[in-house]
Amino acid sequence: MSRHDQHAQHDDHGRHDHGRHDHGLPAVARITHRFAQVGDVRVFYREAGPRDRPTLLLLHGFPSGSHQFRRLFDVLGTRFHLIAPDYPGFGHTEVPDGFPYSFDALADTVEGFVDAVGLTRFVLYAFDFGGPVGFRLAARRPEAVAGLVVQNANAYDEGLSEMARGMVAARPGVPGAREQVQRILTLAATRGQYEGGTADPASVAPDGWTLDQHFLDLPGRKEAQIDLALDYHTNVEQYPRWQEWMRTHRPPALVLWGRNDAFFPPAGAEAYLRDLPDAELHLLDTGHFALEERLPEIAPLLDRFLDRIGRNPAPQPAGAAVAPLRIAVIGASGDLGGAAAREAADRGHHVTALTSKDLDAADPAMVEQAVAGHDAVVVAVKGPDGLVPRTAQALLTALPRAGVDRLVFLGGGGTLEYEPGRRFVDAPDFPAAYLETARDQAAALDILRGSDSPLKWTYVSPPPVHLEPGPKTGRYRTEARDTPLTDSEGRSRISTGDYAAAVLDAVEQPVFVHQRFTAAY
Repeated sequence: MSRHDQHAQHDDHGRHDHGRHDHGLPAVARITHRFAQVGDVRVFYREAGPRDRPTLLLLHGFPSGSHQFRRLFDVLGTRFHLIAPDYPGFGHTEVPDGFPYSFDALADTVEGFVDAVGLTRFVLYAFDFGGPVGFRLAARRPEAVAGLVVQNANAYDEGLSEMARGMVAARPGVPGAREQVQRILTLAATRGQYEGGTADPASVAPDGWTLDQHFLDLPGRKEAQIDLALDYHTNVEQYPRWQEWMRTHRPPALVLWGRNDAFFPPAGAEAYLRDLPDAELHLLDTGHFALEERLPEIAPLLDRFLDRIGRNPAPQPAGAAVAPLRIAVIGASGDLGGAAAREAADRGHHVTALTSKDLDAADPAMVEQAVAGHDAVVVAVKGPDGLVPRTAQALLTALPRAGVDRLVFLGGGGTLEYEPGRRFVDAPDFPAAYLETARDQAAALDILRGSDSPLKWTYVSPPPVHLEPGPKTGRYRTEARDTPLTDSEGRSRISTGDYAAAVLDAVEQPVFVHQRFTAAY
């Protein structure tokens, strides 16, 4: 029975329309499969969805991998940004000989992965082993966690069954401990984790446990799992620290729990309400791998939770002192570039103002030479012959070569959408005088979004019409989205002073990495 049964039905039918094609069929997520280098570890990960929507970082359990989320990717991967890595010792991730398997080491790798793919803010989905890995990450970087989804991931003493307590007692030096762990690394035990506690075992596809066992049987993998099992006691020792993190930071939380889990009973789910009293809790009639049987119930809950996060993002940390940065502003002679340069100087940063007289912004070699030694680059250009998209491409090449990892690209409001999938620039009444520039800005955004560069880029769109000359008031809003921000009267507007302030906020924090955001009152 759900603690919030009244929310368990789809009561917002129109919200999913933009997830369908014009011919009425559901949209299908485009999923990419890549590797990210984290030290000596080559981390495999799956990724799908728009980066300007909330990011869901999916952390898998034992003995699985990112493949356990494949069906969830299909369902939510058109509406939200989903990314799921394989830990060292799991799935397709490749590790060097001698990797020290411990939960601290897994968390170190996932933290490095988060940096490698440019995630600065995300909703954390913690399942099973994803709990100890994810909570370590959250305790280290509380500002990065926009929300928390807990699915059969324990953080409380009462959430440990007798079976789980027996595993916790297994640790290095305990006689018979390694042999005890070895017994759960068989196909029968792996299958039992999937089917145990389910209401209808026929609803659980055999692919999951079959693939898990394939990876378990690879050379060195069982030894890795034994080392991790003997390190599990360190997780229980950290429960108080994780509980303190939850009490202190109070992230929006959704707790999903297979009530028939043989390892983690429902008391562990209910315990979260002590530290997160506003959490939404759902106990489901299934076992440990709840997604396998209860995806039809879980997906709508995740959809609504992520949608709320997107509509009401937690405020970014404010008030902290920012050390002076070296900022190059390309296009500093223009209205917006000039406003950004002045705002940066007013904040005490060291500004290099660059104009078309100083460099050709579309020439990677010239850009590399001009920005070397800077911490960030702000760009506001326009011109004929596709200058804007050519500049975007040049920056992706030049900045990594110059050792600059931060780019804030001042784009156009015409690239925003007046309804899902329909941009202002494509509207029949879009002013002809601004059409070429708006199309170039749209092309630049496509180039940035299509890049796999490690460069931490951000694209900033003003309101589509009312970017008005005026001073900074400090009373603006920002959000990663493809539609304009509007006030209570439906207007979208901002002064150039506040727009420049929003740009510098993104440079300093940094936020909205690999995303487009817009600013308005």
